[in-house]
Amino acid sequence: MTEVTIRSRGRGHVLAERIAPDDVVDELGFGAMAVEALFALAAGLFEPLAVDAALACCDDETGYPLSEPQPAAPFHQLRRDLVPADVDVEPIWIGARVERCPTLDRDALLEWLGRILDRQCLEPGMRPGWVQLAVGAVALPLTGVVADPGGDMLTVHLGGGVLRLPLERQADGVVRVYAPSVSRLDIVPFELTLSNEAGALRLNLMISWSPWIEPDGAGREQIRAAVDRLTGLGWDVISAGPEGLAP
Repeated sequence: MTEVTIRSRGRGHVLAERIAPDDVVDELGFGAMAVEALFALAAGLFEPLAVDAALACCDDETGYPLSEPQPAAPFHQLRRDLVPADVDVEPIWIGARVERCPTLDRDALLEWLGRILDRQCLEPGMRPGWVQLAVGAVALPLTGVVADPGGDMLTVHLGGGVLRLPLERQADGVVRVYAPSVSRLDIVPFELTLSNEAGALRLNLMISWSPWIEPDGAGREQIRAAVDRLTGLGWDVISAGPEGLAP
């Protein structure tokens, strides 16, 4: 039985920023940059099962979000239609409007973002905008990170306890684990948030599981590759830790 140990203290992180170029001035343009970064970061690392969005009414001239008034529907979630029954994909924000899609990809996310912004903030001098996109529930390919995962369960150690997670094996040899489970909502390998303030974008990836944090962790090279992809898109990676996590 293969075991993955979760760090009981501390987490890894990647923080990155990007300012939208002058020719990108609308919320869907900002959204396209964020979604591009999301999937560049996730490639080979994780597959998002749900994306949550928080909206705000913005000043039409400057694009900056306003505290008042609130959009008609400020919170939304787009989730993959089919996920294992024991995986928790509950929205982050109470009262969120949930939509489903067969495949959670770039096109689906951007089409959804445009749709949820429509008919919001109709007051003069305002426009609807998104202020945060968040990913918590993920499918995690283990190939190349957990060597030869045997059996049907992945054993995760946290503190003095043990959590056993079911593995999904596909015909092509790919092995996945899903998180968080409905019984342990706090057990997630990655938490990703993207924030937007008038085209000033910020990305925050928190890393909780040891293969992507420990000095000899098999997943650290995946994090380094993800940082390379972000910088290749023009993002400024301002912090990545623990030491040695970034190139």
